[in-house]
Amino acid sequence: MLIVFILILISILVWLFFAYNKLRCLAENVKQRQSNIYVTIKKRYDIAQRLSDIASSYGDHEKLAHFTITESDSVSNANIAASQTSRVIGNVQMLASRFPDLKANSTYQQLMTQLDEIENSILERREAYNAAVQIYNSTRGSIPHLFYASKLGFVEATYFEVDENGIEQLVSFKTDDGKILRDTMGRMASVATENVKKIKEPKKHNSQETNQPE
Repeated sequence: MLIVFILILISILVWLFFAYNKLRCLAENVKQRQSNIYVTIKKRYDIAQRLSDIASSYGDHEKLAHFTITESDSVSNANIAASQTSRVIGNVQMLASRFPDLKANSTYQQLMTQLDEIENSILERREAYNAAVQIYNSTRGSIPHLFYASKLGFVEATYFEVDENGIEQLVSFKTDDGKILRDTMGRMASVATENVKKIKEPKKHNSQETNQPE
């Protein structure tokens, strides 16, 4: 009986280990793809800052607000940066149409070329991110992952979409990073230990009765 119980417990743990690792790898891929998008948005933000600085000497324009994008809240600040970047780039382009010297400025042209490359990079990375999200969400919602994903902190990932104003909206994706699993396995180990004790105690008691003199 004890051997059967141990074998069943080991089988469950092995199955959980492989299933968990598969979903965790997919979740980490989503996080990496999201990080790549953030880096690209940050580059576009930096270019917008430089374009705004160049345009400042050509006439009135709306300056891009300077703020620090911190790693601790990167996705939230990336959305703010995306919104302000689009607004400032639009203003600089309108200013360039009024001032031919600005449009002919070599630095301005170089930055606009870099901006086009970054826009293409964002599109490519958005497609890669959304593909990773699709695979992760599909796996998360399939059997057997469906039965444990939410309980172990694997939340549904959100696609990287563009709102009605053409602004990218990136939603932070975070998972439990193993804490719930560690706690669960700790509880399972405690239950297993208690069950083993309960199984051994009757045997020990029977053995003592057998050894008693008649």
